Amino acid sequence: MFQSGIPYHETGTFKSHRTFLPDDEYGIALDNLVKGCTDILLLSPCGTKIFTGRRCVQPQPDWWFMGGRIFPGETPIQSCQRLLRRELGLDISNERFVAVCAQAFAFGMREQAPKDHGTTDAQFCYKVQLLNEEEVKKVVLDENEYSESEWKLPSEIIVGNYHPALKFAVGNMLAGNVLEEMEKKVEEEEGGGSDEEIAALAREFLKKRKKVDEVLKTSKDYKLVSKELNYETTVNSRKICINFGGEVSTRSVLVPHLEAAKSLFQE
Repeated sequence: MFQSGIPYHETGTFKSHRTFLPDDEYGIALDNLVKGCTDILLLSPCGTKIFTGRRCVQPQPDWWFMGGRIFPGETPIQSCQRLLRRELGLDISNERFVAVCAQAFAFGMREQAPKDHGTTDAQFCYKVQLLNEEEVKKVVLDENEYSESEWKLPSEIIVGNYHPALKFAVGNMLAGNVLEEMEKKVEEEEGGGSDEEIAALAREFLKKRKKVDEVLKTSKDYKLVSKELNYETTVNSRKICINFGGEVSTRSVLVPHLEAAKSLFQE
């Protein structure tokens, strides 16, 4: 998302009154509210691979981010910290989180009855790079939610049969990496990098940002197939805003085809 972070604005004094909702009440809430979620691109210590888990529950029973919903009163980073601690046993300090992108989701299915009512999310995505092999060894997924896990190259995700939301986030991360490098050059002592170096990085950033826009053009090529749930669907990713001097820019609304999902569920 090419900004320094995601601000959290508390107006007045907020006190959370969150309570546990049984599945039937939570299902009603899902019918009427958009959930706020934080998801994390977890990077290997060398920064070249991304940890992914293959979910075996709705929504999105396929390769996906680490993460989940935000609790009332949490900042997005506090949410990430709680979720990484719960899902992977990792304690990550605030300064290690870097904002990547924001997306909106509409899933045709969910775990709570009625399952075919689906669920809608607004996502804040961050990246975190692990520091050493000790942290890597702590990464263990819940077998009730994930059937397998794998460290994947960003290029593998970009070109493979992966959800366009995951591709969109990885593309933004790659563009953001170049922007971070450019910022470091500018901030170097003794005048920073040369004009030629800065110009080359600026061109590389714009090139990678345009590739992010192109990712969603191929969203209909993605096919989600979950043998465990006897579920199959596709995704429609929409461009919904205009900026950068009138050029169409991508912010993804990812909507599985509901009729196909419902028919499979009913069979």
